[in-house]
Amino acid sequence: DAAPKYSSTQQEETSSGGVLSPDVQIVDSTPDDVTNRNESKPTATNAPSPNTNTHSHTNKHTKNSQPLTPLSTLIGHSRGINDVTFNRTSHYLATASDDKTLRLWDVTTQHQHSCKHSQPLVEFRSHTNFAFSVRFNPQSNLLVSGSFDETVKLWDVRSGECVSTIPAHSDPVTGVDFSRDGSCIVSGSHDGLIRIWDVATSECLKTIYADGNSPVGHVGFSPNGKYVLAGTLDSRLRLWHVGTKAGYEKHGVNNTTPDFDSSPGLRGKCSKTYSGHLNTKHCLFASFAGMHGLISRHSIVTGSEDGRVHVYGLQSRKVRQVLCGHVDAVLAVAAHDSKDLLCSGGMTKDRTVRFWVPGKNEMAF
Repeated sequence: DAAPKYSSTQQEETSSGGVLSPDVQIVDSTPDDVTNRNESKPTATNAPSPNTNTHSHTNKHTKNSQPLTPLSTLIGHSRGINDVTFNRTSHYLATASDDKTLRLWDVTTQHQHSCKHSQPLVEFRSHTNFAFSVRFNPQSNLLVSGSFDETVKLWDVRSGECVSTIPAHSDPVTGVDFSRDGSCIVSGSHDGLIRIWDVATSECLKTIYADGNSPVGHVGFSPNGKYVLAGTLDSRLRLWHVGTKAGYEKHGVNNTTPDFDSSPGLRGKCSKTYSGHLNTKHCLFASFAGMHGLISRHSIVTGSEDGRVHVYGLQSRKVRQVLCGHVDAVLAVAAHDSKDLLCSGGMTKDRTVRFWVPGKNEMAF
């Protein structure tokens, strides 16, 4: 099936015009501390020296490209930042850090000022180890966080108070997300388990695990709320059919479902498995793309430890395209909600954010 062919922002335009010239890229010219999302456990990093000219080739822009500049800088955390997330209206930003805190920032006022220092609206303090993942609920009145202290916490956005602490896992919690209606939370952990929680009662509604019980590095609900996409450190992405909260209540809670469970009436069946990328030690993000019909076929996008970005067909499970351009592992990826636009971020030796758009020659994946 025909679909846009994404082009790398690092590739040069060929004489035949078959590759789109670079769109735009963000280059971090000075290395920073590598935070814990980069490794399954906190470790030292061998970052290149700031004096090493390893990125001179990436600072060049073509006549059609536009360099991006920061509007403001939010400074407040005392250690590395592991996760950032916007609320639904994009007015507020939440951050999770190795300093064990979450912070809430007002984006609408911060970008109006040129000052480099700012104050968060709210600080959330209760975790006893690194705060690793954070998400808003759809109503933007709650935050959920996952931590290396093995807990999942719910927070009141306005007051900053922790309203619920769930002893969720037996290893660091590496991913959390709210369901579409905000009634459930999914959490994933290095203990290899994926769990669905009732927001109102903090009750575990479902426990899912893949064959081999590989550590989980990423979890997220699908746009329709009926599936969970999970990345594990066996170089696999799995799409789990988890149904809805009403389904749990109908069939009973605390069901434990292994990989490819086919028990009648139970939710949690592994519907699809995607493989081709490399993921054995880092926590990689994954994203749904084309959910609004602009990309001609629905896709799943993920990074890879070999420096590539993989685009999988949602239904076919086949690799539609491999995007090359980064020179180090790609941990962060995201797909725009309404445009044919993907972005990806590389690790220490790369330190770039790249934007990917359909090429001039749209070819079948």
